[in-house]
Amino acid sequence: MKIQTFILGELQTNCYLVVDEDSQEAIIIDPADEANFISEQILKQNLNLKAIIATHGHFDHILAAWELTLAFNLPLSFHPQDKSIVNYMQKSARFWLKRKIIEKPPKNIKELAAKDKITFGKLELKIIHTPGHSPGSICLYSSKEKTLFTGDLLFAKGVGRTDFPYGSDKDLSASLKKLNKLPANTKIYPGHGPASTLGKSIQATKNYII
Repeated sequence: MKIQTFILGELQTNCYLVVDEDSQEAIIIDPADEANFISEQILKQNLNLKAIIATHGHFDHILAAWELTLAFNLPLSFHPQDKSIVNYMQKSARFWLKRKIIEKPPKNIKELAAKDKITFGKLELKIIHTPGHSPGSICLYSSKEKTLFTGDLLFAKGVGRTDFPYGSDKDLSASLKKLNKLPANTKIYPGHGPASTLGKSIQATKNYII
């Protein structure tokens, strides 16, 4: 598994290009912004893009999704409980960024369910529903590679905000407990900031587990 991290957009969101090097099949996790740049990386490396996935529906994680779904004829895959957040992304981005937003919510979408699996080449990522930061937040886990993409649920030294109307401290705590059952040496790739290991990150956020 080859993981390329692109820090994109005004909120410095991590966009991950994950590649199975044997087959050159790849997926995008959190198409944060700069669709042209992401497309260039895929084409330059001669990759076969198989999926575009959002860990949750916040605008800073999906600003490039609309253009990428059109360019590669693929849906944006996300948990259905974040559909309203995805649909509101343009207004939300305009509010937070204080500028005109031309990007639109993608029309080509695919709903993901807990325990669904994303396969590309010989690699497989399991969907884990981890609400708290948003109702439809998900993590993507490879048991073979001991790798976990955590979105904005869990960072190297913190957790995602729960003060939005749809956020939930209780759900976030339950989601952290769920992740805490995975091996402590699992490498985590969060939605913002540096990578870490699950054990270190959980230890740093233990006050959130109630």
